[in-house]
Amino acid sequence: MVPGLLLLLPLAVSSLSQYSYNRSFDSTQSDSEILDHLLHTTRYDKRDGPPVAMPIPVKIGITLLSLQSPDESSLNYEVEFLLHQTWEDPRLAHVKEDMSVTHLHGISHHSRIWKPDIFLIKHGTYQSVSPSEVSLNIFDNGTVFYTMRRHLVLNCEGDLHIFPFDSPMCDFNIESVFHTADKMRFLWSGYNEVPKGSVSGIIESNPVLKYHNAYMIHNETLYCDRSEEWRGEYSCLKVRLHFTRDKGFYYTTVFAPGLVLVMSSFFTFWIEYDATPARVMLGVTTMLNFFTTSNKFRSKLPVVSNLTAMNMWDFVCMFFIYASFLEFIAVNYLARWVQDPEQQKKKKENAILDSLRIMTVALDVHSASAKDAMHSLAVVGESRIKEVSGRVHGTPGSPEDKNEDPKYQQVQESSEATVEEEAEPRNGRYTLKSVKKIDHYSRRIFSGAYITFALYFFIRYHAIEGDLSIDLME
Repeated sequence: MVPGLLLLLPLAVSSLSQYSYNRSFDSTQSDSEILDHLLHTTRYDKRDGPPVAMPIPVKIGITLLSLQSPDESSLNYEVEFLLHQTWEDPRLAHVKEDMSVTHLHGISHHSRIWKPDIFLIKHGTYQSVSPSEVSLNIFDNGTVFYTMRRHLVLNCEGDLHIFPFDSPMCDFNIESVFHTADKMRFLWSGYNEVPKGSVSGIIESNPVLKYHNAYMIHNETLYCDRSEEWRGEYSCLKVRLHFTRDKGFYYTTVFAPGLVLVMSSFFTFWIEYDATPARVMLGVTTMLNFFTTSNKFRSKLPVVSNLTAMNMWDFVCMFFIYASFLEFIAVNYLARWVQDPEQQKKKKENAILDSLRIMTVALDVHSASAKDAMHSLAVVGESRIKEVSGRVHGTPGSPEDKNEDPKYQQVQESSEATVEEEAEPRNGRYTLKSVKKIDHYSRRIFSGAYITFALYFFIRYHAIEGDLSIDLME
């Protein structure tokens, strides 16, 4: 042990020559006894700073403990971290015979020791935590390593026009309360040190760092620029945290239900136009469900004056749901207009005129001789008159009379074909078949347009502007 002490003697002598405050203590003295001696009022006054060359260098380090946000759509983030401070105070230099202990535990004496006046400049509120002082260690050369526990609530900035694909950015500054830059200088150290030639460093994270609705994608330690020296020439450090939102939350609670409800409203195009209860129920139900879902979620969104990506999504989805409901109303109205019951009644009352028109068409179709044509006209005319008379008096014509002449059967077949062609309801140039085509075209137009919008929406806001927002912040 003696040779070891002889080797350490030059170091002790050098330390004593450097600091006249150096004291020697034996191994039987506790840390409290040594600190009581070092901090005696006749030798130490915490109102005075360390007797070192100005500015006093104070090394700063940060370790993140937890990150959380009240909810997914909030711009407020709570940050809990350890703030490490290291400085030299020659008045606390000492030599202890027990060399196995490299430092003194001085947390019980923290109120009696001079400490840098740290001021956290932030946007938000401050919450006290207990205990706020975690550790205070004093090394033999007078170096003090002091750790504090802090909790901040930060109001962050985000690109709300692309919400919820934005990446909020939170920052806060570390400054001195009273000491200007010529008296105290803050420096990033340890894991947080900014490398030479680099603009920023990174923050040390706890291996068991806890996240709650806060997803940090990037962090930086920086030195403040001239534009942030609003109080004057004060040494300033900056902490910057970049967050992102849980995209899975929005896809499962907003986008997926919206897709299902809008596509469900398109199912009405495959239901017959006259199935009014089914189509009305499906259209109204999807509309009400979408309003309920979107309003419930929108009440939790941040209130901003500009439109966001979420507003665009809600507007387009409501437009398609409402447009599909209006399409059914239009189809149902046109179908009833084509099948006007008054016109159908007039056709029944003018059955004789319809029969003569059918005979004229039949005669044009057959290019028989004049004699055969006259005979056919007589036979068909007689049979049609009997048929009409039967309709009026309720006595149908004799089936045997209709089968007597084979030419009558030929003309009758031609007449029935013509009747079938013109049996479809018609109002002007519109028919029921043309009205039904509206549903047929709507299936393709509505589905194609909505799928195109969905692809455009996610490619633009998620893949392009969302990634661009992250790149610009980094």
